[in-house]
Amino acid sequence: LVHCFAEIKAEGAAPGAGFDERLTAASAAAVAESGVLPSQLSWISFSLGACVDIKRRLPQHSAFLVAYVGSAADAWAVARTAHRSKLDGIDLNADPAVVSAELAEWLHARGMRLAVWVWKAPAENDVQEVWEHMDRCGVDYFTSNLPLGLRRWDTERGSPGP
Repeated sequence: LVHCFAEIKAEGAAPGAGFDERLTAASAAAVAESGVLPSQLSWISFSLGACVDIKRRLPQHSAFLVAYVGSAADAWAVARTAHRSKLDGIDLNADPAVVSAELAEWLHARGMRLAVWVWKAPAENDVQEVWEHMDRCGVDYFTSNLPLGLRRWDTERGSPGP
């Protein structure tokens, strides 16, 4: 099963960043026309407004608020914002200093998921030590520039795979 994340671009990287509603309208229309299933596609955006709008248009599809955070406190603030906004999860920079098991547990207890992403290649945070930390924390999705390396690691540790 292939699962894709589609990003709705915003006018900046802050949760309050503006977005063009034509993007969410066109995205929703394309999904409706193509029949892409919720199990195949999740939406991500740095814009809270874009996440809320695509969730309104496609309520069965998941929407994740993306954020670059510099501290655990910032990560918790993003999680609370996404929860209050009735989103399906958050997508944070893969930083062991800000992603914790407690955060993942809090999200999971509320029916939400935690995704993480890495810098552009070669990424210092796209290495086995970070993968292992995120796995121990209970991260649901890990966006990598090294899909073969990550898949090999995942297989070697005995994961059942996607």
